[in-house]
Amino acid sequence: MPFFSVVIPTYNRARLLERTLASVFAQEERDYEVLVVDDGSTDDTLEVLAGYGEKVRVLQQANAGPGAARNLGIQEARGEYVVFLDSDDLWFPWTLAVYRQVLREQGMPAVVMGSSVTFQREDELARVSREPLKVVPFQDYLASAGDTTPRTACVLAVRTESLRRVEGFTPLRIVAEDYDLLYRLGTEPGFAWVRAPLVVGYRKHEGSESTMLESAHRGMAYQLMQERLARYPGGAERRRERLQMLLYATRHVSHVLVDHGRMDLALDLYRRSLPYHLEVPRWRYMLGFLPKMAVRGVLRSVQRG
Repeated sequence: MPFFSVVIPTYNRARLLERTLASVFAQEERDYEVLVVDDGSTDDTLEVLAGYGEKVRVLQQANAGPGAARNLGIQEARGEYVVFLDSDDLWFPWTLAVYRQVLREQGMPAVVMGSSVTFQREDELARVSREPLKVVPFQDYLASAGDTTPRTACVLAVRTESLRRVEGFTPLRIVAEDYDLLYRLGTEPGFAWVRAPLVVGYRKHEGSESTMLESAHRGMAYQLMQERLARYPGGAERRRERLQMLLYATRHVSHVLVDHGRMDLALDLYRRSLPYHLEVPRWRYMLGFLPKMAVRGVLRSVQRG
């Protein structure tokens, strides 16, 4: 049985997938299997994957989105831990070795989260070096609520049995499905946050601003709904920690929406989160957000006029 199962969902990214797989096969750590889940690609992805022979286990499904694709990988994984990698991102040669070192030194926590660096051209990653290991441990993911360091939830190594216990990712096509997973893993024992070295190169794509803003709104609204329906673990005892993380993200997304002129979406998030902000409470946001919206709206009208 391999120690790691590397799960890579892909859809119509044959050329980028080749680069991603090259970074996997360049790993110092060798005790792993590679599962690529083809999410109904219509390009030559399957032909490309056929060239890897037994080095890659290829799983196929009709197009259902990345959450469903990752879940198929989780279902078929043979390793003790599943490590997720998107089919356009890149690992450094030390990535899996760092994960294994952290797992060994931290007593085999259920969840390890790494840190990433964004890039547009691959040569930008040449400046990244293997810095000394820096890990911040917590009893579980919810216990990290007080740490406001930006999170890179797409950079995860998770105990396979924990993933299966919480039933993996939501199959819904929403942004931030990885954050939703982390909340559902919130009380699984042991969370280690790797601050250094960087372990993933996150490829930045140009996209529609409108689509990205709407996706961010949908993802945040979904997470708030899950909390309202009591679908995250920890009960009343851990509610404040959950709200601390959820509301921090909500405030960030709502401010971004205002800054980009999507007052409708920002107001909707404000409305959805208001009962929770009253519970915490967070008076600065509750009293200051609507005036900020009004001022930004006036300024945008003046600029257009």
